[in-house]
Amino acid sequence: MKQSENYYKALYFSHVEEDIATGCELWTAATNNIGYGFFRYDGKMRTVHRLRMEWEGHDITDKVVYHDCDNYNCVNPAHLNVGTYQQKSDVMTSKGRAGRYWKDPSLHITCKHCSYHGSPAVISHRHNDKCVHKPS
Repeated sequence: MKQSENYYKALYFSHVEEDIATGCELWTAATNNIGYGFFRYDGKMRTVHRLRMEWEGHDITDKVVYHDCDNYNCVNPAHLNVGTYQQKSDVMTSKGRAGRYWKDPSLHITCKHCSYHGSPAVISHRHNDKCVHKPS
C-alpha cells in the first residue's frame, strides 16, 4: 500500500527541531557516516536536505544541494542551495573548506585526542566526532 504524501511529511517533520540561535532546522533522526540525514520516502532511502528542497518545488535532478550554514543536519530551505558541483566547489573554497586548506599541509590541524592530522573541515566534520579516542 502506497503511503500518502501527508503521511511522509508528518513523519519527516516529527524528526526536525529548530535551533533558535542559528536558524537551522536540525534533523534529529538517522544520519550517514558523514552526518547527512536520511529518510525512507516512497520506498527509497533519500537524503533529507535533498528531499526537503524537492518538496519546496526545486528541480534537483542532476544537481547538488549544499548548505550555506555548513551544518550537515540542517534542512532549512533558507540555508540550502541547489546548483552545480562547480558552484558548490566555489562556495567551499571561499569558506576555506577546499583548495589551499585541503592541499597545503601547513594549514592542517591535529586532532587533540588521537593526533590525526588533516584539513580543518575533515577534523571538525568527519574525524573528530568519530574519533575512537575521544572521551565520552
